[in-house]
This record gives sequence, C-alpha cells and structure tokens, in this order.
Amino acid sequence: MTKRILVLDDDPLVLRSIEMLLKHDQYDCVCASTAEEAIEQARVQDLDLIISDIRMTGKNGVEAMSEIRAMFKKDGKKDIPVIFITGYSHDAVLMNAEGVGEIILKPFDLNLFLMTVREYL
Repeated sequence: MTKRILVLDDDPLVLRSIEMLLKHDQYDCVCASTAEEAIEQARVQDLDLIISDIRMTGKNGVEAMSEIRAMFKKDGKKDIPVIFITGYSHDAVLMNAEGVGEIILKPFDLNLFLMTVREYL
C-alpha cells in the first residue's frame, strides 16, 4: 500500500521539489501552501506522515501541526509523525518544534532526507 505524505511549505519551488522527490520514491503526496490548507487536507485525507516548513506567512508549521494533532486526538485518529524542514537554525520557533517532530535543516542532503522519511514510515 502506498504511503500518503502531506507536504506543507509556502515556497512553491520547495513544495514542488519535495513533491517530485517523494513521488519518484513511490509515495503519494498531498501538497499545501498554507497552514489552513494543510489542516483541511489532514481533516479529509488518510495520512501516514507530514513534512512541514516551520516559518511561513500566517500560522507557522508548529502551530499547524499542533492544531492537526489536537484535531486527530478529538476525532480519535492515530497520531502521525511530523518532519519539519527549516532554513533557520537559531529560531525560537525551532525550539517549540523539537517537541512536535523531527527537524531537518535546509538545504538538506536528499538521500538523508529520504532515509529519514523511510524511518518514519
């Protein structure tokens, strides 16, 4: 069975690049460019993993993942792993992300990224 991954990033180039990389590795991708889109996709999709940018316009990735996890808990759905990707290594928001999921710094090694995805699936 193909694993479905939600990818959240407000940079269209990063979003498309990650989507292509994951599809090449035989994963089904659902993409969102805002926290609100990601929350809605998580509401209606069966997901196995979420990959999210941290810093975005509007709600950040940590806030979005917290909302998704709260929604899953309320609805009795299983908790799913989260991998955060960020270009900011000294960010206060980054510290909050550590308790929510794995963190990978941009730019990242594609093989290491895929290995991390496989570990969580």
